[in-house]
Amino acid sequence: MLLTYRLRKIRELKKLSQEDAAFNCGISSSAYGQIERNAEKSTYETLCKISRALDVSIHFLVDINNPSFIDKNKL
Repeated sequence: MLLTYRLRKIRELKKLSQEDAAFNCGISSSAYGQIERNAEKSTYETLCKISRALDVSIHFLVDINNPSFIDKNKL
């Protein structure tokens, strides 16, 4: 599972727009959109900001090989 897909799916399950997630991260909407489209090139610090903004652990966010990554009980 690609990190870009995972980011978008978690954000959508949390019912956040890209603008909401960007605000929670303290970055611009366009910057957040670029991250969501190309997350693999993001820094660890940026992914930590996003994990806090989405209220998930960094481990949960980047564990892209976990087939059950959309466990609504963990969100």
